[in-house]
Amino acid sequence: MSVTLITTQSEFDAYCDEIRHAPLIAFDTEFVSERYFRPKLSLMQFATATSSAVVDPLAVPDLSAWWRIMSDSTSTILVHGGREEIRFCLRNAGAPPKNLVDVQIAEGLLTRTFPSAYKNLVQRVLGRVVHCTETRTDWEYRPLSQAQVEYALEDVTYLPLVWEKQRAQLAKLGRAEWATVEFRRFVEEVVAETDREGWRRLPQANRFSARELAVARELWTWRENYAQIIDRPARVAFRDDLMTEIVRRRPKTVRDLNSTRGLQRRDYQRVADDIVEAVRRGMETPEDDLPPRQNFNKSTQHDDVLTKLTSIVLADRCAQLGIAMSLVGTTADVQEFVHWHVTERRRPPAPELMQGWRATVCGELLHDILDGRIRFRVQSPKSANPLRYERVDGA
Repeated sequence: MSVTLITTQSEFDAYCDEIRHAPLIAFDTEFVSERYFRPKLSLMQFATATSSAVVDPLAVPDLSAWWRIMSDSTSTILVHGGREEIRFCLRNAGAPPKNLVDVQIAEGLLTRTFPSAYKNLVQRVLGRVVHCTETRTDWEYRPLSQAQVEYALEDVTYLPLVWEKQRAQLAKLGRAEWATVEFRRFVEEVVAETDREGWRRLPQANRFSARELAVARELWTWRENYAQIIDRPARVAFRDDLMTEIVRRRPKTVRDLNSTRGLQRRDYQRVADDIVEAVRRGMETPEDDLPPRQNFNKSTQHDDVLTKLTSIVLADRCAQLGIAMSLVGTTADVQEFVHWHVTERRRPPAPELMQGWRATVCGELLHDILDGRIRFRVQSPKSANPLRYERVDGA
């Protein structure tokens, strides 16, 4: 198979004009993330019903024609595990994809596997073999070989066929609306990442006082700016554990700072004054502007038992339906559900497992079990669905 690599602005603009009104556009990217502040886009792959192309974004200076299509067109953008593709769209178009379908999510609604690798997904749905021969490729290196370009294109070649079969199966099972909800939820989740208070994810941040949180916020802002300037991943530019230690120590001078083990590196010494200044800003934050401490639900022994019980029922219910438990609800979702049921029942907002299709397929069952209206027992230990549920008399 001979694949044309688009390397000029005129070729790229012409191709975007060609696919602009395509009802379905499969899209994938190759990028380098371990060396830069943000992942560096290194290759773009496209496929429609009538054409396919690989684009070298390092050779095409203006990619805005595509980002406009992705964020503003009526075309459905088809991806596999498209978190980074959504992020690229957000950064370059200032808006998320308007119509996105992720076959990895669709697969989780049809099988018990999520997330599913592209190779395994294509094998299951189409019975075709994808050759993973370029998994160690440095996608920034030029020139790219024909084999590398062909390998990259294979990441989108099968997506339309996969989605065609998935869509039919989702409709047959009455889960098409579930998929629509989950695609939208996925995009919203990625968009929300940009608004998240990242400094709350530092090690031991849940134990910080309000004042320490203010210091953490200032240090986080400094590190983000510094990492962007030197174009390195933030955690490479300055380690998380050192951030936590500085929050704890709150050094007032560079000398104080240098008493912390691990801060004697030359590159750290160059920014020592900036670090101390960030700590000072945090310490001088007015009381009214201090970030609130988050109220984490402290689980009791009873909660822990109920969480384990609920997880067992959820796993069995997902097995019955043939859907991925990891897509339906995480451990945190189960803990949230149990805490809400035990201490905050009927108080909005309802937990994830009591919203939308999740409430219908599993939330109401879990609710009834914790209320004692339904009991369960082991019916067939060797069965894929070993539990039997029975409504309690009079409940």
